[in-house]
Amino acid sequence: MAAPNTYAVHLSSETHKIEAWCESDEALAKQLQEEEDSLATREFAGSVSLEPSSPAVEYRPANNAAQVATEDNVDPDNMSYEQLQAIGEEVGTQSRGLSDDLISYLEPFRNKCNFFSCKKNTDECVICKSNYKSLQKLIRLPCSHCYHANCITRWLKINKACPVCNEEVFG
Repeated sequence: MAAPNTYAVHLSSETHKIEAWCESDEALAKQLQEEEDSLATREFAGSVSLEPSSPAVEYRPANNAAQVATEDNVDPDNMSYEQLQAIGEEVGTQSRGLSDDLISYLEPFRNKCNFFSCKKNTDECVICKSNYKSLQKLIRLPCSHCYHANCITRWLKINKACPVCNEEVFG
């Protein structure tokens, strides 16, 4: 008879934190249920008392930013830099931008202007805030907004929407 296959399971520290938090929640729920049952029993017996039979339970999760971030009433404006950093480390980074393959579909073109049109040209790249110059590489997005090719390429790696109208490039 062959031995059954065994597999090693790797639990991350995040998994342990979640398990500890769940155990804490379960213990709190059990204690609250016992208090509720005790109060219902006293009400049924006719000795209604609003005083709890045991001291009030105050639930305080571990004081780290990742757990604070999971609560509904989180206000990042009131968090310290260290707490925001901790949230970033716990949550990780997720790219909300476009892949290099998708960005490559946007073909750059050379900005062509003659002497007179360049003199009165006040168009500027909203990303770098510099004016377009003749023969610079520009990219026109499907929404018709133009940007320097390097500027918009860097932007689209971070964010998949036009910086001006917020329309998704490949929506």
